Amino acid sequence: MLVLFALFLSYLSPHVSPDSFLWPIAFTGLIYPTLLLINFLFLVYWTICFKRHAWANLIVILLGYGHIEKLIKVQENQSSIESRFSVMSFNVRLFNAYNWIEDDNIKDEIINYLNNTNTGVICFQEFYAPDELPKLNYPFSHIGIQSNRKSWRMATYSKYPILKKGTVSINGEYQNNVCIFSDILVDTDTIRIYNVHLASNWFQKEDYQFLDKPTVEGAENIIERLRVSFSKRSKQVKAIKKHMNTSIYPVILCGDFNDTPNSYAYKKLSEGLLDSFVEGGKGLGQTYNGKFPALRIDYILHSPEINLNKFETFDSNFSDHYPLISHFD
Repeated sequence: MLVLFALFLSYLSPHVSPDSFLWPIAFTGLIYPTLLLINFLFLVYWTICFKRHAWANLIVILLGYGHIEKLIKVQENQSSIESRFSVMSFNVRLFNAYNWIEDDNIKDEIINYLNNTNTGVICFQEFYAPDELPKLNYPFSHIGIQSNRKSWRMATYSKYPILKKGTVSINGEYQNNVCIFSDILVDTDTIRIYNVHLASNWFQKEDYQFLDKPTVEGAENIIERLRVSFSKRSKQVKAIKKHMNTSIYPVILCGDFNDTPNSYAYKKLSEGLLDSFVEGGKGLGQTYNGKFPALRIDYILHSPEINLNKFETFDSNFSDHYPLISHFD
């Protein structure tokens, strides 16, 4: 009953602002994949035992069917029409500046990989260029300063002309949380592309150690970090959405939300937009290549008037995030 109730609360998570006194509900949205799996195992168990308890699990799981398809897609919806342009979103984790991955050539490998993808537009999060900009085969770029260090940046690279560049203030520059936008001319159409990195949870080494050796103090630290980041993101998405609503052009929103589809941040930003994974993806929507399995925290959302042709998530080890590509016709 406790697990059933927690799963039901996770369905409410997108509708409850973390700034309200009901902020603990946001935690259930974060662990929705785990809650879904546990309830599914209960469903199998009760069914095998011929117990009517199975109906409770089945009903609650089916109530959240719309949430399931944001996590996993069984059938791929792709068009046979050739794509007109494509957009990638990729958190490159500072090009491995602090050697999280034991490979001294990660930056060069990423650059070579990107130059060979032939993607029309690339939106980088945690873009790091302390000495010189990477040699990417893109004639147009929008480099957004991300902090006072003048080297941690957001960046949008384009093979199409950028007509206008701008920044949406979300008061997160010191934590490397920024939103930039670029008006890009694709053939005769102008499209506004937002590139965003929302507030991180800023887990420390000891927080990850909690997973191996749980303690009360460790749990309290993690809960407090999550509470603060939930609140920050709720304020940031309101500012971004307000700016997006003023756009006279169709919109594509790329970025690292640091939050799941069962979150207030995702719900606010996706209102009026289509989710490329839901529309054209296949399989598990995981985008985070880290300690937490099945986490989908990176997205490409787009206006309904932009037709999605195909969506891809690439399984790479260049970062703790996977690159995403949406192909549009």
